[in-house]
Parts: sequence; C-alpha cells; structure tokens
Amino acid sequence: YQYRTMDGFWQSSRRTINDAYVDGLSITQGNPRKHLWTMSVGYSELVDLLDVRCPRDRDPFDFTKVPDFVDNNFYCEAGFTSNAEKRIAWEDPLWDGQQCVSSTAQSCSRCGWFHRDIMPSQKDIEVRWCADQRRQDEDFYTDLLEIWVL
Repeated sequence: YQYRTMDGFWQSSRRTINDAYVDGLSITQGNPRKHLWTMSVGYSELVDLLDVRCPRDRDPFDFTKVPDFVDNNFYCEAGFTSNAEKRIAWEDPLWDGQQCVSSTAQSCSRCGWFHRDIMPSQKDIEVRWCADQRRQDEDFYTDLLEIWVL
C-alpha cells in the first residue's frame, strides 16, 4: 500500500543494483547481486509528473529511466489515482493489477505473478524494501509477499 509521494525509478539511472534504485521492492540473487525482479511504486496513476511516475510503454520521450540491469523485469503501479496524499492508499493495493489505469498498460497487464527462468543455484534470493527518502515522506506497506521457487 502506498504512503504519500513514492517516486518509482526517479534518478535511478545514476544508481547501481546495490543502491536504493527504486521506491519499491528489489528482488535479487547471489553476491554480487543479479537482478530478478523489481516492483516499483509510482507517484500517481494519472498525474503526469515526468520523472516520478511509472514508465510509459515504448515512449521515446519518456524521461522515467529504468536502470539497464532491470530491463523489462518489473511491475510499476501507484496506489493513488490523482495526486498522492498524506495518507495510506488502503483502497488500492499495489501490484495486484486492479485499478491500474495509467498509460503504462504493459505494467498494468503484467501485475500479479511474475515468472523468471534462472539457472539452478544454491545462491540466496534477497528481497529489499527500498526508498530514497525518509519514511515520513514516502513509504509502502506490504501485507503479503510470497516467493515460490519451482
């Protein structure tokens, strides 16, 4: 659930996989880290603030830069439809694909389960809750996270 003004991938092109490169969840494997998936929280579904919203699908003028190491292996959704508010967006859980109305149709349609094929390994899978500001300014709350390795 989104709290206040999450920034998605804001200024992440200058960050590495070891930094808080996203406002959201980073799922990696091993040491050094190998990216598996990112679950990003954008500012708003409809407010078009260029560098803090979810990236647009195949838009050459999109200034929301997803780091190269993330590639297309991410979801992005916002809990607020209009301006982010000074409260928790309980009405719209993140990454469930519901109430996802932004111009990021690809991200919206992919929400829910994700699947990655990786080589068999004994390396640990790490989940990091990341944000680039203090919790009083922005945060997100997780109700349930399941990772299945098949």
